[in-house]
Amino acid sequence: MTKRIVQFGIPLLISAGLLAGCGSNDTDAGSSMSPTTTAVASSTMTPGSSAAEVAQVDPNTASESQIQAAFEAAGVSNAGKWAKEVTEYGPYSPDTISDTLTKELGKYGIDQQTLNTILSVLAPQ
Repeated sequence: MTKRIVQFGIPLLISAGLLAGCGSNDTDAGSSMSPTTTAVASSTMTPGSSAAEVAQVDPNTASESQIQAAFEAAGVSNAGKWAKEVTEYGPYSPDTISDTLTKELGKYGIDQQTLNTILSVLAPQ
């Protein structure tokens, strides 16, 4: 299964622009990465992996597509729908994001596991 993940999962992160430059502190002016978008790759990543193994994004600066890609990497079902809703209800502070999204996404019947995964991927600055 690891071989399948390496063949599918890592290229997905790279094509989504979420894989950080490994081992380099150089700043690339042409990069689409925002300074608050981080990613840590693991050869054992699976859908639903912890946030430490998938990209974390700042919902205040990341585009809807970047948020969607991070949700997909974390194994969130209907990632596009949730990314749209997260984008709609911002901006967020670290202190209020959990309460805000619990209330707003709860309107759509989100299950607790999906909400927890979404919250673990988002890191507002």
